[in-house]
Amino acid sequence: MTRMTEHPQGLELAHLPRLPDGEVRHLWVNDFWDGPLEGLAEYHGERCLYVVAEPDRIAAHDEERRWVLYRLTAEQLREEEHWQALFVLHVGGNPGQTGAAAGERHPELFYEPYQAQYRPPRLAREQALGWFDAFTP
Repeated sequence: MTRMTEHPQGLELAHLPRLPDGEVRHLWVNDFWDGPLEGLAEYHGERCLYVVAEPDRIAAHDEERRWVLYRLTAEQLREEEHWQALFVLHVGGNPGQTGAAAGERHPELFYEPYQAQYRPPRLAREQALGWFDAFTP
């Protein structure tokens, strides 16, 4: 289920700073295709959204994946955290997260409301902090 967040109109990677290696710590994945496309990461103690920088290059034979990191508004962050908590509760978590045990999973309790209600955040260019090409575990 792909529901990629769109980059703001006119955003150009060349006009954003490259974030230093080791400063973006991966938290969770919202969307995945042969690697993370979108999710949340921590940058200088702040939870931020990352979105694959060049979605038209996904799965290209010479793809070198990069992501744009966005500062979220308080409301956008609450929304992302809400859906992640619901996912962990009913589907299970990423390694290191507590969540539904294998016998207690009810994925429909996440996916049905998610498909009906989730709307990707509308991002503004001013929210873009920079781009990166590697996470810190």
